[in-house]
Amino acid sequence: MKPSRYNIVYPYQFNKDYTVVYNTFKDSVGILTTREAEFIKTCDRSLGIHYTKIDDFKKKGFIVDENTNELAIVKVDYLKSKFDKRLLSVVIVPTYQCNLDCTYCYEKLSYSTEDHTIMSKHVQDTIYEGIKSRLHGVEKLAVFWHGGEPLLALDVVLELGGRLQGLAKEKGIAFSSGMSTNGYLFTEDTAKKLYQIGITHYKMSIDGCRENHNIKKRQKDGGPTYDIILNNIVKSADYFDEIDLRLNVDKEDISDAYEMMSLIEEKGLENKVIPRLGKPQYFAAEENDLNFTKEEYMYEAIHYSLHQGVGPKKFSRKDCFCLIHQLYGIIVDGHGNLFKCISDTGDGQICGSLKNDGTVELNKNFYEHGIYNPTSIPACEECKFLPICYGECGFDRNSENPCTYQEVGDENWSSLINAYVVKRMLNRLKVRGMLGKEEETISIDDLIMGKLEGRMNEFISKASDIYRLDNLIALGRKYGVALSEEDAALLMQLMQPTELIL
Repeated sequence: MKPSRYNIVYPYQFNKDYTVVYNTFKDSVGILTTREAEFIKTCDRSLGIHYTKIDDFKKKGFIVDENTNELAIVKVDYLKSKFDKRLLSVVIVPTYQCNLDCTYCYEKLSYSTEDHTIMSKHVQDTIYEGIKSRLHGVEKLAVFWHGGEPLLALDVVLELGGRLQGLAKEKGIAFSSGMSTNGYLFTEDTAKKLYQIGITHYKMSIDGCRENHNIKKRQKDGGPTYDIILNNIVKSADYFDEIDLRLNVDKEDISDAYEMMSLIEEKGLENKVIPRLGKPQYFAAEENDLNFTKEEYMYEAIHYSLHQGVGPKKFSRKDCFCLIHQLYGIIVDGHGNLFKCISDTGDGQICGSLKNDGTVELNKNFYEHGIYNPTSIPACEECKFLPICYGECGFDRNSENPCTYQEVGDENWSSLINAYVVKRMLNRLKVRGMLGKEEETISIDDLIMGKLEGRMNEFISKASDIYRLDNLIALGRKYGVALSEEDAALLMQLMQPTELIL
């Protein structure tokens, strides 16, 4: 046996006698004693680790058989996924028109902003026939609507979307459908119609709370949009399964993102609207005090996701419906032009076009995307995050943007992995709430995420050396924290994590 190449190991934040470990290959976590941590680094049997514990480590993927080549498995899994014909993914751009004027819009420099085409019936028929001819061996058809603003072409979405839903039913294959929309036209009536043709998942964005949002995401005449978008989401809740809500914020209004989390819970939408920080296009291209650097953004984005229990693996998949990683997936716009990357739509790298009979004419760009394999990039081959990110965004890489995972830095990763491991462990115990009932309150989330300061930080530091509940409660009184026995027991578990260990 040998250590997994995909273990990420850091000291446990609450007690230096323990270690946290996260395995990206298995997406598994553990809190280990110092001796156990040494074992998963060395596989030294003289450390006296019991065979039942070794079996646990194998199940978690912390150690593997000597002849296991994890990198080869990752590469093969990637290729199997890329060339899998059982899933056919199609992104449809029915129009490049948009009804809003967002300050950060990356399409403003594209000719598409002047393109007012709405997909014709002829192009719709061509797409339908093209998809129909490619369903042999397909087990699931996934359709995603993008723009511009696709709801400006609602008739196209309802007509073609309904036909594709019917086609999947006729062929006896699974069907899923989603949409990227700014939400301004997402009325309850529209949401109901979209739900009836199988559109149940959405990507939307809100750019902070009301004041900041209305500056960034405004109508063409400068009018506000915040209340209309939020009201649409609330009223349409019966007609969607999930909204991936992107929050485009900078350093100045990052607090809005946390207020939005509370607002979503207040509206009773916490299981249906999942907020996350949006990935800005510029990353401080102009040096100033507001824009995030890539390192700052990545840390804040993962930190924000961890507050909701979203770990690194799910986080890495959240921002993307990338078809470069699916050979048979394609993007088609209102002209019948084909693309592989959503950032190319408009005036980007066209990969081919649809012919009148639904067949496709592909060019060299398609095949260049087809041979793209991030698992063979030397830097990625050595990276412990490869099993969850698969080389990150190809568009970013071609733009010479550095890998965001490598940008975060070891110190930041230590706090992030600590938070994720503890959250996973506490989730097993179904723990949620606050510590402290009277003079001072400690949020469990703030405790885990390392956000306590001053006297609270000093109290936690002292608590790590205490082994009796009554002594911990007494220490709490000294620092103005009134702990119940239940609170003290939970805090003791964090400080002396016997019950949380693997």
